[in-house]
Amino acid sequence: MPDARTAPPSRMLLVAAFAALYIIWGSTYLSVKIGVETIPPWPMIAARHSLAGLILYTVLRLGGTPAPKREHWKGGIIGGVMLLVIGNGLIAFSAHRIASGVASLVVATTPIWIVGAASSRPGGRMPLPKEWLGFLLGLAGLALLGGPSLAAAFRGEAGSLDVGAMGLILIGAISWSIGSVIGREVPRPDNAFMGSALQMLSAGAVLVVGCALTGQWSLVNIAAISTRSWIALVYLILFGSLLGFTAYVWLLRVAKTSHVATYAYVNPIVALLLGASIGHEVITPMMLVAGVVTLLGVVLVVMPLPRVNR
Repeated sequence: MPDARTAPPSRMLLVAAFAALYIIWGSTYLSVKIGVETIPPWPMIAARHSLAGLILYTVLRLGGTPAPKREHWKGGIIGGVMLLVIGNGLIAFSAHRIASGVASLVVATTPIWIVGAASSRPGGRMPLPKEWLGFLLGLAGLALLGGPSLAAAFRGEAGSLDVGAMGLILIGAISWSIGSVIGREVPRPDNAFMGSALQMLSAGAVLVVGCALTGQWSLVNIAAISTRSWIALVYLILFGSLLGFTAYVWLLRVAKTSHVATYAYVNPIVALLLGASIGHEVITPMMLVAGVVTLLGVVLVVMPLPRVNR
């Protein structure tokens, strides 16, 4: 694996990494939904991150990458807990209650929360007017998506969406955003891939212990796990974590953040298409309108202002 610190990445490698971010991450929403059909959500993501982290760490060490220092584990633990345990965990926990396309639209607001988290830290700059507008559009998109169901719940009626599940996924997106901002300020290994391995190993360790303490492992019935759930789990380990998450961590080192954040535009489109075609999920006109409003808000937040020549 190339070291992000020693040589500029080739164009082909950048294209491959962005493709992994766009397509693979967009497909993980449906994969998670299929996985939790017969695998309890917390044990599933515990297995996902533990195995992915162990595989990546072993490959790196065998390839000569230096062992991480003690201070590097701090960033690994922060990223592992806030991005993977809370962020990914709440998606998996809510997957059986909400369509994968809807989940992806909620998670698409992540760049908005990253700007908010960065601006609220000591020394952070205030958001620009276009970012405030993007923030408001993002909230409007979420309101269009879940507002009717929330109003129905207050009337004691059943809505078309589970707003509780939406809320949990939103908490996960905000946790991912805060963890991403904090992670920039803690010591990290020079090799970006090792940083990814530490986050996955940390998340896996927390989840394995957490599942043991709460009795989650006793809910796993190996004989009852369907073939499609096994395939989904293997896909999440090899592609969602080893390729997708590692590509994300690496791109944050070698590409502009505004460019990396464009995954938020593409993932919902991929998730909606896969959810409708393979998962037989219904896409309503309101979902499309809410998606357009939300993604417009994300565009305003992450796109840089044009330079003015003087």
